[in-house]
This record gives sequence, C-alpha cells and structure tokens, in this order.
Amino acid sequence: MSALRLVRAVWRSFLFLALLVVAVVDCRIRRPKWGAEGAVWIHGWCGRIVRVLGFRCEVEGRIPAGGAVVSNHLSYLDILLYSAITPFVMVAKTEVRRWPLIGWLTAQAGTVYVERSEDAPAGKKRQTHAEVNRMMAEAYTSGLPVLFFPEGTTTDGTHVLPFRRGLFHSVLNGGIALRTAALRLEIGQDNGTATVGNDVCFWGDALFGPHMFGCLGLKGLRARVRFGDEILTRDDRFVLSENARVAVTAMYGELNCSTDAAALVGQRYEVGLVDAV
Repeated sequence: MSALRLVRAVWRSFLFLALLVVAVVDCRIRRPKWGAEGAVWIHGWCGRIVRVLGFRCEVEGRIPAGGAVVSNHLSYLDILLYSAITPFVMVAKTEVRRWPLIGWLTAQAGTVYVERSEDAPAGKKRQTHAEVNRMMAEAYTSGLPVLFFPEGTTTDGTHVLPFRRGLFHSVLNGGIALRTAALRLEIGQDNGTATVGNDVCFWGDALFGPHMFGCLGLKGLRARVRFGDEILTRDDRFVLSENARVAVTAMYGELNCSTDAAALVGQRYEVGLVDAV
C-alpha cells in the first residue's frame, strides 16, 4: 500500500468511526422502532457514510417504492449503498449480524436475517421455512421495498451466480410485485495494482477489517445502480427466480459494457447524498 493510500485509509477510517459514534448517540436519543422507522432512520445515515467512504453513487431507473427487489451481491458495501438511495428493509444472511459496524447498522434498520443451510450451528435448531416466510411477510407489510440478494453470497463481480429460490416462495405467497436491480462497483485508474474484484468486492476468504481498511484508501470509488422493471412471468418460484436472474445478469452486463448508461435508460442521477447532508 502506497503512503498516500495509507494516509487516505487512516483519515477515512477516523471519519467513519466518528460518524458511527454520532449515529449511536442519535439512535439512543431518537430510538427508532424496528422495521420501517429504523430503515428510514438508517437511510439518512448511510447517505453520510457513503460520502465519508469516498463513494460517488449514481442511480438509473425508477427507484422502487414497495414490493420486493432482488440484486446481485458484491460486498458488505452493497447494504450501505442501497440504503443511501432509499429506505429499504434488507434481507441478509445471519452472518452479517456479526460483522463489526455493519452488523450494528443493519440491525437498526430492521434487517431480516435468514439462515443459510450451511450456516446452521451444529446442534441448534435451524430456521424453518415457515419462520422465514413469516418474517418476510412482516417485512412486506412495512410499506417499504424489501431488498434481498438471492445469490446467497458475495462475488468478485465477474458473473452473477445462480439464484437461490427459497425467498421467492414468500414473494409468490404474498402476491408481491418483484423488481430487479444491478450494482456495479468501480475505482479510478490511479490506484496502483488494486482491482475492483480483490479490493472493493468482498468475497472468498477475505477478512473484514483489513479489506475495509484497504478499500478506504482507494481513489475514485464509484457505485452504479440500475433498477429494472417488474418481473411479470411468475408461474412458480423456479420460473420467477430464473427470470429475475436473467434480468439482473442483463442489466449488470450493460453496466459493465456501457460508459454512458444514461443513453440506455433515459434517466441517470447522483444519489441520495443530497438529503443526507
């Protein structure tokens, strides 16, 4: 790591931690309720956090106002970036609750934590499908869009993994409208040997602390989010999940190839840092 990148990482880490301290105090004073109120509260703070982390965030398409939304998954940063755009009720794997800092933030936003089969503690009772469907049904009644990442894990951004079908069952059961989203992360060229896949995306055996510190030192951090249309063909969860993956993969490919995505969707604007200031 170069000296300049190290200085940048130290300074942003200080600002990030200071901002979290202020957020904790604000949370103690306001005491937002779990669910929609918490998601609205964390939306404002995520706008500030994204700015402190050095991200420029651009959004294309119509921002969802309700229903369910599915997206590809690249990093712990995804939750912060989406929450900076608009209040979402997030759905995340139980492991996220244990992540430093990010876990606390997601908990305040009323995140629904879903246990993957491979993450179930040995000898302990696992979540049942009925429990997951009940939690999801409650989330859909919040009045906010519910965002989940059906790949089930993060990737290095080279491709979109097959979608796990479990949570699509709750979408069909509740007759919930489903829309798609795609997220692309980028960095500036003046970052030495750093790459998006290794230094911004969080996947594999990467350790949270060192990875985040290294990411905070990068220049030209940029996130591009595109929201797609509703998935209308939904005969069963197999059809619904596959159609959603096809749509997400197509949008993600367009974001990867396009240098001016505004021409493709007719709407492009910088997010959310305005109402966070």
